[in-house]
Amino acid sequence: MSQDELITSLRQAGIRVDVGVLWETCRTHGLADLRGDLWVPRGWAVAANERRDTAGPASAGVLGPGLPGQRTKAGPPTQDRVARRADAQVQRLADSVGLGAPEPVPPAGPVPAGWNEVARGACRALADELAKVTSRRTETDVPLMDGQETGQTATRRLVRFEAQSEIGTAEGTRGLLIVQELKIEAEVISVFGAVVTLSLPSDAPVTREATLRLDMSWLLSAQSRRLWELIDGGPGFDAAAALAAVTPEKPAATPTSPPAAEPLRPGEVERLNEGQRRAVELALTHGVTWLWGPPGTGKTTTISALVAALAARGKRVLLAAPTNAALDVAVTALFDRAPQVAEGGTLVRLGQPTDKLLSHPAGDAVLVDVVAAQRGALLAAERVDVGQRLQQVRHDLAELRRVKGPLTEEQQQRRSELESEAAELASVAEGLDRLLLQFRRKICREATVVAATAHQTVLDTLKELTFDVVVLDEASMTTAVLAMLVAGTGHGHTVIAGDFRQLPPVAVADTPAAREWLHKSPFEKAGVARAVKDGHLPDRIAALTAQYRMRPAIGHVVSTAFYRESPLITDDTVLVRERRSRIRWASGELVALDTSRLAARTARRQGSASRYNLMHAQVIAALLGSATTQTRDLAMITPFTAQARLLESLLIDFGLGGWASSTVHRFQGGERDIVVYDTVDSGRGVAKLHSWFTDLDPDSTGTRLLNVAASRAKDHLVVVGAFDQLHRSGSSADPLWRFFAHLLDQAVHLSWQEAIGLSDGTTEHVPSTEVVPRLREDLANETAVDMWLPSAPLVGLPKLLPALRSLPAAQGEIQSNTIWVEPDGDGYLPAEALHARREGLNVRPCTPILESSAVVGDIVWSAGASLLGPDPGVVLRTESPGFADLVRRTQRRRRSAVVPGTGQLGEECGRCQRMLVRLELPRRGAPDVRYECMSCDRSRRRERRL
Repeated sequence: MSQDELITSLRQAGIRVDVGVLWETCRTHGLADLRGDLWVPRGWAVAANERRDTAGPASAGVLGPGLPGQRTKAGPPTQDRVARRADAQVQRLADSVGLGAPEPVPPAGPVPAGWNEVARGACRALADELAKVTSRRTETDVPLMDGQETGQTATRRLVRFEAQSEIGTAEGTRGLLIVQELKIEAEVISVFGAVVTLSLPSDAPVTREATLRLDMSWLLSAQSRRLWELIDGGPGFDAAAALAAVTPEKPAATPTSPPAAEPLRPGEVERLNEGQRRAVELALTHGVTWLWGPPGTGKTTTISALVAALAARGKRVLLAAPTNAALDVAVTALFDRAPQVAEGGTLVRLGQPTDKLLSHPAGDAVLVDVVAAQRGALLAAERVDVGQRLQQVRHDLAELRRVKGPLTEEQQQRRSELESEAAELASVAEGLDRLLLQFRRKICREATVVAATAHQTVLDTLKELTFDVVVLDEASMTTAVLAMLVAGTGHGHTVIAGDFRQLPPVAVADTPAAREWLHKSPFEKAGVARAVKDGHLPDRIAALTAQYRMRPAIGHVVSTAFYRESPLITDDTVLVRERRSRIRWASGELVALDTSRLAARTARRQGSASRYNLMHAQVIAALLGSATTQTRDLAMITPFTAQARLLESLLIDFGLGGWASSTVHRFQGGERDIVVYDTVDSGRGVAKLHSWFTDLDPDSTGTRLLNVAASRAKDHLVVVGAFDQLHRSGSSADPLWRFFAHLLDQAVHLSWQEAIGLSDGTTEHVPSTEVVPRLREDLANETAVDMWLPSAPLVGLPKLLPALRSLPAAQGEIQSNTIWVEPDGDGYLPAEALHARREGLNVRPCTPILESSAVVGDIVWSAGASLLGPDPGVVLRTESPGFADLVRRTQRRRRSAVVPGTGQLGEECGRCQRMLVRLELPRRGAPDVRYECMSCDRSRRRERRL
């Protein structure tokens, strides 16, 4: 039965299970195998009346060996007739496009000693990760809004939304877009801050609001399923090639000369420096080649030259990368170097493209779905037509379901006809999808270069297809398991490219197997990173050193901190390059904006792990406010998603066309003329610095994050940070310490006061004596306010009472104001807060309150200490509608089943009449929100312990 049917049946039996646990259980206990979307029990025999569908030559032509799609059990006679009619229609279409012959099955590759043990270890790692992901809920719903179409191909439509909650998923994740009663299959193409781009069917409606239901386990399940299939080898898989990509080189008994390189042909050396040329020549020879490309050294240029040279020599090449964005960077570079690869099916791009590829003149022409639609126009047109008819039939059935009371005889007859038609159309659509899959596989078999994300190699379109050469780009972000599966599609001629000093793969499980296989890239697993660190470069490594991106001062600090074993050399062309972007505060190539004396507070969104710093964002808003049309190319990047969203909101009011805001993770591979890097952490609010700034290990995630962030800048790098906290420990042996030491020694220093002085008034410093009068003025012109006040005597609150009482009355149960106040350790509110509550204000106790801020209409206020306390510290005021809206949404407290949120009235304890306190206490990285009386509930807990 189908996966949905099985889950429904289990739930009817009282067993609630998600797809991750279902798959793991069925595989672990040998109960069933998942083929496509159908669970097939092991040892299942084909029913007599089904044998025609599975054994006959017609079925072999439609389904092809090894492809999913066989029905698992016979239905009633009516269903069987429907299926037979559908099969006949599908077979006629198969014959019309030449898909009658069975697909050739490739031979199994060599299986070296030790492969079985290695594969089982990798399977354990995937099982551990799957269990961890499943324990966090495999499926999650993400509300979306502001949907806008950004591109379209013959078969797919790209739609961009703003997510209203954390997405926390990888590119390539599949899900369902739920629009009212419609459920539309979707794939996540990219996630930048709060903006998610989805790939949808071309006939999907574009809607402003929807819900994205994500299955967080399917990529892991697909890899694990494929690896179990290959535990003893299998058709189209070279286990020796897979093993070579993750196995350290054995030291030779006697010194050997470097491997001989294949010389390039005339014309192939154009636009390559000496290091890039040597790298291409080495990578043209059989074996595993490690291409180490630090930032700006032209790794993408080198890969494009290599793939073009391989194609010219008649080699079939798989070009893979971990993300769609990284893959499309490589593909567009290949277009520019060798335009002929975009012609006649020489290159096909599998999967869902990004805007970068679609904007290229040749981008649409190489998409495998577009090529399939062109070559099999009749088949594609029929699938679109069947899909539209099926959608209409299901709509008509939905209308009948809305009929109140029993159906009339005529309506019953109409319902039966629609159900029969829906069954037949669904069966035809399923058969056509199988045909289109076969057609895509045929196109990929005939192409010279196939470009695909790494996870596509374990899915149906590329499964069991083989290549002469495998090129894996951005391999530092690819897990060792996935790199092994990608390499196994070749025959041992593998090129693994990336920079192991940049961001590693991301995994959540922390078991020994997961640390060995999922937290490590092939560079670490094969010992390449360790060998470089120890000064023993492998024989088959090509290290690029000439960098073309960063101005000398930026390149020097990056090289000194992160690339001491292979120093970067700034090419002369950088020295004479024109500066395209200019702004007053970018007065040097390196700028250090020190916020140590600002005493900015770091907060967490409702107890979650992701951090943000409101005052940092306000200072950056001041910088942006002084931009001109000459500030053409700028990016604001940060390690934390919550802060990236705040900075992104500033683009609404201040941003130009070439500006961007993103997390460091999402911006790897990007570059900008001016980069503003916000470190966020300040040691106040969330007092403990993130391990990214305290773990001094050269291979730590924090070190890599800082490397990626700094190396995105071409002309100017501006680092915003509380350097008294970030640079207070360490030594010259630590990359983090070296970076900040060289930055502070060589940079132009900019204080937060100078930054605000450059502004056009967007952000202003308000003296403590003027805070209450200015707040009173702002309240007089607005209709709603939210405040967050940490523990302190709120001496300024009584002076604001008249203005706060004048705000509009509540609309239903929603209040126009919420004043969150942090109580003392016993749950008592300050006297001023209790008085304000008696005056009718919506005062709510909450602990802890890490923020100190207020949002009044389009205006954001923040303070180093309590905003309305006797000494608020530094107080900043920023006017920006987009920023204020996102701050309000970021800091507002959400309602739960038992805890009222922002805009709702609090409750009193039924025993002592004190107000119930909202407690936000993160546990193991996840928010834990409770609602209790600090006196009575604490006493009851104490009594239970006694």
